[in-house]
Amino acid sequence: MDAFAAGSSIDLLQLTGLEDLKSLAIIGLSKNAGKTTCLNHIAAAWQESGQTRPLALTSIGRDGESEDVLSGYEKPRIYVPAGTLIASAEGALRHSDALLEILELSGIRTALGEVIVCRALSDGYVELAGPSVTDEISNVESLMRQHEPQCLFINDGALSRRSQAGSGMSEAVILCVSGETSTDPEILAEVTNFALNLLQTPTLPEATANILAQAINTHPKKRTIMLNGKLPNFSVSTLDTPLLVGYGKDIANALLPDTRFLYMRGAMTDQVLQELLSESNFANLTLVVEDGTRLFIEPGIVKKLRDRKVDLAVRNLLDVRLVCLNPTRADGQCLDAQPYLAEMRKKLQIPVVDLGPRNV
Repeated sequence: MDAFAAGSSIDLLQLTGLEDLKSLAIIGLSKNAGKTTCLNHIAAAWQESGQTRPLALTSIGRDGESEDVLSGYEKPRIYVPAGTLIASAEGALRHSDALLEILELSGIRTALGEVIVCRALSDGYVELAGPSVTDEISNVESLMRQHEPQCLFINDGALSRRSQAGSGMSEAVILCVSGETSTDPEILAEVTNFALNLLQTPTLPEATANILAQAINTHPKKRTIMLNGKLPNFSVSTLDTPLLVGYGKDIANALLPDTRFLYMRGAMTDQVLQELLSESNFANLTLVVEDGTRLFIEPGIVKKLRDRKVDLAVRNLLDVRLVCLNPTRADGQCLDAQPYLAEMRKKLQIPVVDLGPRNV
């Protein structure tokens, strides 16, 4: 399947199974990955195929502005049909030309003001600038569902903050990639494949997952939880640190000789793991994070983990439905999509498409 042509909206919905979802996250592998274009395609497909459920949109960062605030490059705007719910900061709403009805004041503050839940009373452009904290995103979704219980809630991710799109909040994910990551088709395919493998890190076995969930409920403020011994008689030990970065030695020192599962709450970065790998007793266990969006690590670190017999697992599995290629770079250069599509389709086990431009 190559670039989607106008009128192929039903194909897009069927390909991703969006009609059966309650929630979706759109995650960009890099800046200018094409998330806004993907969102516009979904909004158009939703309207053209006559869906009765409304869309409900928010963003972890800021999306839909006419130009990038950092680079000054022109950006695609977000165009929504009447009936769409949006949750966006007051300052961003001023730049929207759709007629909006205010439904709720969320009480959530951002740099652009309070996040307000609105309904579009007309088709038009909107800017999204939503909450950046997982609990706040969950609260926004709850507010939206008070008005439209059956809505499809779409959370538009942001560069380096894709983890807020996880935490079990989204039933499915679309990953957007572009030539901004690499202009070499083989390299882009390899990078995308690595990112997908991390995002789709497998879950724990059910019995272990249940024990860990009980431990987390018992110690909700502990950043590190360890399961020691064997099933079904794991013992639980915990460690509380203000951060993960800078506390690798403390975490490693808290490991017991029979620690089999190490759960850490927060972003798992190369720096955190380098600190842990500097301690010889960080070995022969399974490292558990909330979901694959928490893993910000490079291939070299993954190899070192394997050498130490450290496996990766997640509490919440991510269902990545589609990879969208954006062949246009931020500077306006348009690359030939075909070599990229060919390479990624050889390496990836999920559909890869170039949706083509969509900016009404």
